[in-house]
Amino acid sequence: MRGFINGFADSSTFRKETITMTTDLTSATDAAEHGIRNLLIDRAREVAALVDAEADETEQGGKVTGKAVAAIRERGLFWAGIPEAAGGSGGSTIDAIEVVEELSRADASAGWITMVNISAAAMIAGYMPEAGASQLYSPTKQSMVAGFAAPVGKGEKVDGGYILSGRWTFASGSDWADWFGLGFTVVDADGAPLLDDKGARQALYAVLPSTSGDIVRNWDVTGLAGTGSHDIDVTKVFVPEDRIMDAYSLDPVRPESVFALGKDGIAVAGHAGVALGIMKRALQEVAEITEGKSRRGYPGPVDEYPVFLFEFAKADAQYHSARAYLLEIYRAAETQAMQEGQISTELRARMRHAAVWVHRVMEEVVAFARLWGGTQAFRNPSVLGRVVRDANVAAQHLHVDNIWLVDVSRELVATAKKR
Repeated sequence: MRGFINGFADSSTFRKETITMTTDLTSATDAAEHGIRNLLIDRAREVAALVDAEADETEQGGKVTGKAVAAIRERGLFWAGIPEAAGGSGGSTIDAIEVVEELSRADASAGWITMVNISAAAMIAGYMPEAGASQLYSPTKQSMVAGFAAPVGKGEKVDGGYILSGRWTFASGSDWADWFGLGFTVVDADGAPLLDDKGARQALYAVLPSTSGDIVRNWDVTGLAGTGSHDIDVTKVFVPEDRIMDAYSLDPVRPESVFALGKDGIAVAGHAGVALGIMKRALQEVAEITEGKSRRGYPGPVDEYPVFLFEFAKADAQYHSARAYLLEIYRAAETQAMQEGQISTELRARMRHAAVWVHRVMEEVVAFARLWGGTQAFRNPSVLGRVVRDANVAAQHLHVDNIWLVDVSRELVATAKKR
């Protein structure tokens, strides 16, 4: 089985295919971003061994270890896929997916906080006015951000900015954050919502130094335990106007085409990268666990048993198929964004479709590995046991809820009728 395992998830083909797209690009900046690629996936592979070695300590300590964070940070992986001109590490969204996949294969918690930072960088660098964004991201500065974008806090409008208060959940990577990014509703001095010209509540997003808030350490969970997704508590902190933006704006302020994919488009790509990494590790672990393994009632080693081999082949195909669909859609979206400066309704639907589908496939692949992995699926410490726990939590995120399949299906049905 080892030879079979060594053959999957070779991303060099995908890298070559992505690079060939540059021949059709209309923007010299985009061509540079996609042609250079900065060897991000190679950097991820370099650091993966360290991340893997630190994984048990990460899970037990409730946060990715300082060694692992430093290694990921030094190689610029927290800003993969964000244009260098916007303060990122360059490359494409596909590069970011592959980086997150590789780190998540080593440890899903490390991949998760990398995904969160990439999403935050895209949101702030691409959608916040430059005066504020440049305080976090520039060609000479790259920050780490944790927080919660949904407008659950309250911000009182005052001269020059807002007075922010509230508690925000799921601030993944909060232990290592330089800044907190927090969504809020605009209120008056009495705490009542201030409505806009259309009579709607105003949802904004603020960025403030991490020293301005308190981490409420309540992330006690079964899976993705090392993400440190604690609550953030903020009480009457002033945030200037230049670090405030519309929480739900779909219009980027920067010209680079990656931002045309939208905040959610980039975010769900990262989530899918985590799921791919989890699947990849599950297949690797079950292949190694079953090699030469005897089990009562079986005529020979488990890894030679036809039923196991059939199920492994099916799970391997599921992983590759879901991965190929995801990368195909994002490749098409990137090409369209570079050529037209926007993404079609169908491609937006399919980006979400592909990302959610990767998670549904992940559940099946990990269930297969759990069944055939025997006691290694629940022993501590056990890589497969951690993979099973991480998969259970990753599949529960709002971004990949099954309701999104219902939502996008309307567009998919409409498209099917036109064929």
